[in-house]
Amino acid sequence: MTGKARLHHEITTGAVPATMGSTNESPVIRLQRLSFVIYEHPDLNTFKRFAQDFGFEEASSTADETLFAGYGRDPFVYVARAAPADAGKRFVGAGFAAESEDDFKKACALAGAEKSDTAGRHGGGLAVRITDPNGFEVQICWGQREQPLPPRGISAEAGRKGRPVINGTLDKARRGEFTRLTPGPAKVHKLGHYGYNTDQYEKTCEWYSQTFNLIPTDVLWAPGHEDVDVATFFRLDLGEEYVDHHCFLVARAETVDKPAETTVHHSSFEVEDLDTQMMGHQWLLDAGYELVWGIGRHVHGSQVFDYWHDPSHFIIEHYADGDVVNNKYKTLKAEAGNMAVWGPPVPVIWGGEKLTA
Repeated sequence: MTGKARLHHEITTGAVPATMGSTNESPVIRLQRLSFVIYEHPDLNTFKRFAQDFGFEEASSTADETLFAGYGRDPFVYVARAAPADAGKRFVGAGFAAESEDDFKKACALAGAEKSDTAGRHGGGLAVRITDPNGFEVQICWGQREQPLPPRGISAEAGRKGRPVINGTLDKARRGEFTRLTPGPAKVHKLGHYGYNTDQYEKTCEWYSQTFNLIPTDVLWAPGHEDVDVATFFRLDLGEEYVDHHCFLVARAETVDKPAETTVHHSSFEVEDLDTQMMGHQWLLDAGYELVWGIGRHVHGSQVFDYWHDPSHFIIEHYADGDVVNNKYKTLKAEAGNMAVWGPPVPVIWGGEKLTA
């Protein structure tokens, strides 16, 4: 029996030992990257049409579930499921790729861990799911077949892989070549980050940082109350390797004007460049979808953002040009509220004033 087959047998039969023969004494489960999010939609077919306009590629589909891919290494980046007939929309959780088989075994040995059915799943591999303090799923995957990467990111410029060359005021690097853009969806590369608002802010931050190699890049405090943290941008600690500024956001749920609750905030997907993002923005506008906020540039993470409502009224984002950091970066603390360097006014749902025409 091969190592992968033996591991699959152990997960299936519940025979993964508590000690796991681990060579890594740390209790922390090391994750290599964020891979996918999982949502349930009341009308799966309507979401599938939106997904195509958003820039996803359909990887596989059944009557009740469709997997969507980008052009990055992950076999899929978005799992769309049909919501049960007696239920509404629901954010289910997210999936990560383990850094090693040893880390995957650690996840299997956690209290309450359950094997996730990957039979016939696009990309194969093994998966185990655990539940976070808010009841959301965290799937840990190992042994998936990765997609081959293109030589360059896919731009909206006709026939080009990689961003267009930019002519500056003095440096005219693009000589005798024209920039010609192709109308269409903004091709998605990967899932960059997701986040949610929670009424268990401290407990959630503690659980994720103690269970996984997630560390804070930026922490924001409540305006006028420096001792009250209200948001943490977590990244994966991969040592000297540069990683995205954040892959996971935890925000404190509002409690002043309404009962505290835990809700998904948004999921965000990377595209190649600003031209691709702008063309995708126009494509979604022309298709009649509902814009939430954009296009603008964030402060924390620096990425150019573009937020939309999908047909189920979940918030989904395109982003480009985000920061990357490594272990030389020290956690920065700042006052919350400074959300954009430039862009439209902050929407009402995130504390802004109502927009006028």
